[in-house]
Amino acid sequence: MCKYFKVIIFNLKSELNFKADFIASLFSFTIHVLVFNFLWDFILGNKLTFNYTKNQLIWYVIIGELITYTSSRSYKKISDMIKTGQVSIMLIKPINFLGYIICEESIAIVKFIFNFIFAIILGVLLAGNIRLNFINIIYFSLSMFFSTFLLTSLQVVIGISAFIIEENRAIYNIVIKFILLLLFTPLEFFSNKIKILLKMLPTTYVVYPTSKIFVKFNFIEDIYLILGQLISIIIIWFLIIILYKKGVKNINVNGG
Repeated sequence: MCKYFKVIIFNLKSELNFKADFIASLFSFTIHVLVFNFLWDFILGNKLTFNYTKNQLIWYVIIGELITYTSSRSYKKISDMIKTGQVSIMLIKPINFLGYIICEESIAIVKFIFNFIFAIILGVLLAGNIRLNFINIIYFSLSMFFSTFLLTSLQVVIGISAFIIEENRAIYNIVIKFILLLLFTPLEFFSNKIKILLKMLPTTYVVYPTSKIFVKFNFIEDIYLILGQLISIIIIWFLIIILYKKGVKNINVNGG
């Protein structure tokens, strides 16, 4: 356990050295939110659309951006480790490769804290206060944890796919586009047929549940959204384990 803790501390120190990157990401975060603030203001004004107010839609985008901006492009790091053969070295060390990746990604909690504070300030300035009760906060916190873990898991499964498909950037681009689809527009905006399709995709449960719970809390409906997140995580990790075992087997057979 101590070795995993050391990995976390080492990567945390490395992350804190890149202050300029962090400031640039906050600037980009702000630009995206401002663009949609002007867009919804022009389209809606003070009108309702699909029972969302303009301010709720701004908060929806802010929470979605918070989730996506906290994650790093870990898929590329994992892919490079596999392509260069670094994973072979990792496999003979007394540390689990998947455990090492999760420890590396766990430092995102520090970035999340700063992003969360920034997002709340930005939201209050642009969209005003939003009423939350205790149960709402519990649901939101649980869904936020599942969202960030699911997003990390998707990055891992894309990275691990390099064992099978050497160039996996196309897979990343497809996955990120499906995530962004529900980052800017809630599920309610789509037709019933598209809703059915989207509800079957793990990418739907990265942004939509957490953002929806924050702006439009519904005790019963949101339980199903959180269950959808949990099921998506289980499915993704099932794929990760299968791909990882297959990749390790190939390395052992072929000698790296």
